[in-house]
Amino acid sequence: MAEVEYEVRGRIATITLNRPERMNAMTNAMYEAISDGFRRAEADREVRCVVVTGTGGRAFSAGHDLYEMGGGRGAAAGWQPYRARRFDNGMECAKPTLAAIDGYCLAGGMELALFCDVRVASDRSQFGSPEVKWNILHGYGALRLPDIIGMSNTMYLLLSGEFIDAQTALRVGLVSHVVAPDELMPTAYALAERIAGNGPSAARLIKELAYRGRDLPLQEGLRLYKEYSRIASASADAREGTTAFAEKRVPAFQDA
Repeated sequence: MAEVEYEVRGRIATITLNRPERMNAMTNAMYEAISDGFRRAEADREVRCVVVTGTGGRAFSAGHDLYEMGGGRGAAAGWQPYRARRFDNGMECAKPTLAAIDGYCLAGGMELALFCDVRVASDRSQFGSPEVKWNILHGYGALRLPDIIGMSNTMYLLLSGEFIDAQTALRVGLVSHVVAPDELMPTAYALAERIAGNGPSAARLIKELAYRGRDLPLQEGLRLYKEYSRIASASADAREGTTAFAEKRVPAFQDA
């Protein structure tokens, strides 16, 4: 079995970390495979939502495999231009993404969860950014966490290296749902199907507006909204959506 599995069923793509003997700790090759999974999902017109999860029940992911990080491999010779090729260094996925978290969600695993738009967790999950204990930076997470859980909660996690449980994660807004372990995947897929059933172009534009507009002054954000709204309203799916509403039926969106 591959250490990162990619599967599409209907409108949902699933990226599964499958290295349970190492608590789904991610090698460099796994980082690349996960990132490639997001790219494949974005390029597939049939995919409307991406679910990310891990096998084994002990961990969503314990982060980057520190044995590999400590291997002492030298930097590549010469200068290379920066490219956002990985989920933790600036690449983006336009389609809605959802993390289904069971067990430890730590370090790079936390960053993978933060890359996703929605996070659902089992009640036995724990979250943390312990990199500071080994004099390593929690980079992507340090940039994303303040917007999600606030600066005080962020600094507690980053500077103490301590873990929080699922209920605390729910309270501070790190996750949106906490369920029993056996309810995690049914809950995640039910939510993914709900998302996938909505207007696909509107979902992508809403995601873009939320992420692009959060740092803009209100008036600039509203200008961006007006432009995106014009695009959405002119689509065939917008006509289908309003017609379906009037006819009291489920819309048949074609992503057009």
